[in-house]
Formats: sequence, structure tokens, C-alpha cells
Amino acid sequence: MGNSLQDQLLKAGLVDKNRANKARKQQKAQTRQQRNTKGGATPEPDPQQRREQAEKAARDQELNQQRNEVRRQREIAAQVKQLVSNNRYPRSENEDDRPFYFENKGKLKRLYVSPETHSMITSGRLVIVNFNGVFELVPPDVAEKIRQRNPSLVIDPPEEQRPDEDDPYAKYQVPDDLMW
Repeated sequence: MGNSLQDQLLKAGLVDKNRANKARKQQKAQTRQQRNTKGGATPEPDPQQRREQAEKAARDQELNQQRNEVRRQREIAAQVKQLVSNNRYPRSENEDDRPFYFENKGKLKRLYVSPETHSMITSGRLVIVNFNGVFELVPPDVAEKIRQRNPSLVIDPPEEQRPDEDDPYAKYQVPDDLMW
């Protein structure tokens, strides 16, 4: 009773052995194919799943953009640090140092420099750069490279102010190193 229909037909002589083998092979191939299509093919996701996948992809893309921006900022900071440390103008602490006043983010700041350094700053041969809260002096070409990377770090020299036409003291120029 445990015999299959093929075995019974084979014993009865109604089917020869070759036909029985072909039928088995076809049946195995058919079951294999059904197994592969059931397990391998995924059903179409419903609109809710598609929406969730799209939202997840958008969040992932935003996170990647934020990570890239942080990485880019770190690279810029490292480049600026290298530029400043390699090209900083040496300053000495002397008794004859005098303050050089400049504006930084709306506040008046003071930097003590020697008289020759003071003249180099006023003539434009040195530029002040805000490097991690410390003001350093660098040549103008280095300041321009820093400005390309982060313009907020370079402190622009004060522009010449034009006096009013009716100002009685217009022809008298106030020196920039005037001590009060």
C-alpha cells in the first residue's frame, strides 16, 4: 500500500522504466521551480512600506550629508591650523610694545605689538587672523588662503573713512596710532 502510483503502473507493465524516470525528473524540476519562486521572489510591498522605505532613505541621506559636512569642517580647521602654525609672524614681549586696536565681530580688540610690527600691519604687509580665540599675524597671501577656507577667521583692516564735506577738521588726518 506504500507504493506510489508510478510504482504500481510499472509493476502492472502499463509504463516502461524510461517514462517513469522522465516523469520523476519533471516532477522534481517542477517542485524545485516552485520552491525558488516562493522563497526567492518578494511580494510587492504595499504603499505604507514604500513610504517608510522612502522616509528611511531620506533620513539616511540627510545623516550622510551631515557627516560629510562635519568631516569637511574638520578638514578645513586642520588646513587653517597648518597654515597659521607654519606662517605665523613671531611676536616678542617687550616693554616698548604698544597696542594695536582692531574690530572683531563688533567688539574692539587690542593686540600688543612692536612699533615695526605695528607699521607692517597698518601698511598691509601683515594681516590679523583669529585662530581659536588667539589673534595671530600672517602674511597677506596666507590670509587669502585662509579667507578662501573660512572668511570669518580673517580680520579685515579698517577701511579709510571719508570725512564729511562740511567737516571743519576734514583736512586734518587722525593718525591710527594715536594714544589716548
